[in-house]
Amino acid sequence: MPIEQECPKQNITLGVLATPSQICQGATASVTPNASLPEGAVIQWMINGETTSQAQLLEFGSTGRNPGTYRIGLKVTAEGYNDALAETAITVLGYVPPSGTLRVSPSEIWLGEKATLSASFMPGQCGGALGRVTFSAPEGSVSGDQFEAIAVQFAPPGTSEQQKTITITAKVSDEKGSGSAQANVVVKQRALISARQLPDVLFAKNSDRVNNCGKRVLLEELRTLENNDPAGKVVLVGHIAEGEQASKDLDLKRALNAAAVISAGREACTAFPTSQIFVTAAGAADNGVRFQPNFCGGSTAAAEKPGQAVAANDDTAKYRRTEVWFVPNGGAVPASGTGAQDAATLGVNRLGCPR
Repeated sequence: MPIEQECPKQNITLGVLATPSQICQGATASVTPNASLPEGAVIQWMINGETTSQAQLLEFGSTGRNPGTYRIGLKVTAEGYNDALAETAITVLGYVPPSGTLRVSPSEIWLGEKATLSASFMPGQCGGALGRVTFSAPEGSVSGDQFEAIAVQFAPPGTSEQQKTITITAKVSDEKGSGSAQANVVVKQRALISARQLPDVLFAKNSDRVNNCGKRVLLEELRTLENNDPAGKVVLVGHIAEGEQASKDLDLKRALNAAAVISAGREACTAFPTSQIFVTAAGAADNGVRFQPNFCGGSTAAAEKPGQAVAANDDTAKYRRTEVWFVPNGGAVPASGTGAQDAATLGVNRLGCPR
């Protein structure tokens, strides 16, 4: 090469290394030249084309920067070398909350029952470790992972089943925020189970003795219902006719003697629990309950003691009666039995088995 000719410039093989190449908002990445630089080289860093630093190392801070990808450029100049350019990219990640699902099993329950809650959450982005999952519901009660359908508001029970959808929320927090998931559970309230009225037990005038006709109702028809539903209740409502011995609580005595027939547990009497027998008296008032006559006349009827038979043509018999109701388990006590006391409290055990 002629001495007067200028020497050709050398090339710099230049690269840029970002560690790490993805960072969350608030974090820092280190950016360095990935090359051996000539002595005396001048460095110029650029972020998205804007000159920012001439240091050997660029500390790229993401505080205050919006999420997105940033171009990091490096220009190196040195005497005897062609200018060298290199570029890399750093992605700033924004916060994304945790996400997940919630499952309720079973998805339909009756009022008072429980359902199990199962939540599964995945960490979001830039939020750190997940905490404990918590559950909440606008109605009912949540304890741990159990939802219990108590205190869920319904209209008073009626003849139709009622349903209400409860939205349950599962929530989990990380170091920057929280995420949630929701699922529904259907809470149902059973339709009102009506009490069944059996034939009335009829009494002779001024008598509180349960005659043989009445015992057939209590020991046969009622007993079948008791055997089929041992958790049911019996409600007995005593009545008197105008002019009977009201001062002697004849209406209450009639109902108590009927209770004794089904609870004494000896001789001909059955042993239905006294705690499930409820007794009250209506006096001579018409409480709106229809008369259920049970006349036992005819050749097939059991013989009655003198003066204890009640004839079908006795128009006042409907006032000398004890209503007999069977209330299935979960059913409602009839209106005429409102305020009744259980037979045990009223001392029915002292009566023994009426003859």
